[in-house]
Amino acid sequence: MYRLTKALYGLKQAPRAWNKRIYSFLHATGFKKCASDHGLYEKTNDYGDLLILCLYVDDVIFTESNLKNDW
Repeated sequence: MYRLTKALYGLKQAPRAWNKRIYSFLHATGFKKCASDHGLYEKTNDYGDLLILCLYVDDVIFTESNLKNDW
């Protein structure tokens, strides 16, 4: 069994707390939030390739412009 240090589920502020946590993680790893859609994050690497992350509730989708380069 795993012991949770801080339970978020069931609280009124749970979605806001989760969004704040995921935003701080993505921001620390170099992603920038899209101004027109708050569920989209983007990151470019040194080669100019674009990595897009789409976040909706508890689903995450990644897509990138070039699969040959490593991130």
